[in-house]
Amino acid sequence: MIIFLILGILLLIGLPVSFAIGVSCLAFLFLQDTAVAPSIIPQQMFSGLNSFPLLALPFFLLAGNLMMYGTTPRLMRFANALLGFIKGGLAGVSVTASAFFGAISGSGVATVAAVGSIVTPEMIKKGYDRGFIAPLIAGAGVLGMVIPPSMAMVVFGVSAGVSIGDLFLAGILPGILVTLLLVIYGIIVSRKRNYGGDTTAFDFKELFQSFISAILPMLLPVIILGGVMSGAFTPTESAVVAVVYALILATVVYQELPVSKLFSVFKQSAVNSAIILFIIAAATPFGWILTTQQIPNELATFLTSVTTSDILILIFISIILLVMGTFMETIATIIIMTPILFPIAMQIGIEPLHFGVLMMVNLAIGGVTPPLAVGLFTSAKIADIPVEKTFPDVLHVLGVMVLSYIIIVLIPELSLWIPEIFD
Repeated sequence: MIIFLILGILLLIGLPVSFAIGVSCLAFLFLQDTAVAPSIIPQQMFSGLNSFPLLALPFFLLAGNLMMYGTTPRLMRFANALLGFIKGGLAGVSVTASAFFGAISGSGVATVAAVGSIVTPEMIKKGYDRGFIAPLIAGAGVLGMVIPPSMAMVVFGVSAGVSIGDLFLAGILPGILVTLLLVIYGIIVSRKRNYGGDTTAFDFKELFQSFISAILPMLLPVIILGGVMSGAFTPTESAVVAVVYALILATVVYQELPVSKLFSVFKQSAVNSAIILFIIAAATPFGWILTTQQIPNELATFLTSVTTSDILILIFISIILLVMGTFMETIATIIIMTPILFPIAMQIGIEPLHFGVLMMVNLAIGGVTPPLAVGLFTSAKIADIPVEKTFPDVLHVLGVMVLSYIIIVLIPELSLWIPEIFD
């Protein structure tokens, strides 16, 4: 279709995603000579942002930025006490710390940057190869979009009309599964290559003290999920609770965020939020055009004419998401592809929550897959190596994540069990 051709060309020449989407919509209206006035585009953009649940997105982003002050070192200390005594355990520590921080920040790239900047120098000192470090941290960091609370889940919930609170619950077990497999992979490879040097003895006292030190940050996901499930507040209101909690920890409890830096934190959060929300706004008329042109129905008809196998259709959907996640920013991919793929998934009997989790895991894989690979580029920059130096280890990490994805596909209960308990 011509709109995809225009979008692809604009992205290839380097136009920002939001502008590329908006311009492709405008160009489509003119080239197709439709009776629809171009004013429909700003109207649809406003409509796309006129959503109460979307208020959660900037607040979760701000909470993640606030939690960087004082939280990350404490999470690292606790993770090190858990696994640091194992030969090659520092690899497991980096993955575990990323999972902890991802559950707090809700952002994959923020997790890669926060945890990677602390653990990477330490791993290099211990003899870990930089080409191994970067993809491992990237793979663990992007799990922030799977482990609740997740900004990506908020956007998907709004786009698909699915309960954000239930999506948060659905991501718990799949997030734990991918984390565990990456921990096992990291430790096995580290031991095989003799990474990590000498290990220290297990120290129960240090484990207890580090747990006490990290318990306040780790309570944040518990408070959010508990409040949402008990009805104390909505998922949107939970984001405000997260900001207040994170602000108190950073400024009062840990006193690592001086008042003089507050403005810069708020400013950076506002800028990042504006970028993401503008992408969402621009993608709304794009989705409207796809719907009016019957693209989801045509794609569904095409798939069912090619094969009647639900598994093959799901594989095809997964490939589309992987390719899109590789070349495009996560939020934009969710906004653009959800109106197309969600109805198809419903037709072949996939539960909405299960599809949401599959989409998050698939896009997380895309975040580590070159050429775009935002998570991988971030971790490679921290490790001070070109992305090419991450091969072949990045393929191993991708293999582990793909294995996790297959398990989640085959066992829907991993996504559905906890939400059903609270239903």
